[in-house]
Amino acid sequence: MNNLLDEDLARLAQQGNQDAFAELVKRYEKQIFSMAYRLIGDYDEAADLAQEAFLRIYSQLNRYDPDKKFFSWMYRVAQNTCLNALAKKPANVIPVERAEEYFSDDGGTGGSEPEQDYLNRELRHNIDRAIADLPDNYRDVIYLRYIEDMSYQQIAEKLGLPLSTVETRLFRGKKQLQQRLTELLR
Repeated sequence: MNNLLDEDLARLAQQGNQDAFAELVKRYEKQIFSMAYRLIGDYDEAADLAQEAFLRIYSQLNRYDPDKKFFSWMYRVAQNTCLNALAKKPANVIPVERAEEYFSDDGGTGGSEPEQDYLNRELRHNIDRAIADLPDNYRDVIYLRYIEDMSYQQIAEKLGLPLSTVETRLFRGKKQLQQRLTELLR
């Protein structure tokens, strides 16, 4: 099964082949976890959200169009799962696991200022939100390039796009991202 394309595995999974879906999970569990962790910032919660995302992907397989790239569709479902969880989470709640960071003498930062830590977390959160708000075609290439550290050629192969399209989308995506971040920082 590991020599089949994602789209072929998705077709088999749509027909009820659980081994095909298990192969898709195996291929992308690290990327989905990584995306969840970047958005949420908590290891355990990101692991739970990655599992929830795969459950949602499985339950929505009937909505997947096998003529389109599976990765893009799967990534979008997983990201929406994480963003929905993030939107429901109160911003001022400190996870119990991280409480000692906030109450230790150095703020859990090895001596840096708590205010600076807050600003760094806030900046990271704003960057993640700005990326998430990009149109799908830009968000996918930005994520793969800068979060997953893929080359332009790897992105082209992963998404089934010409290299020139990847370059164009990265250029335009970075431009939109820069505009969104400028707006957020004002």
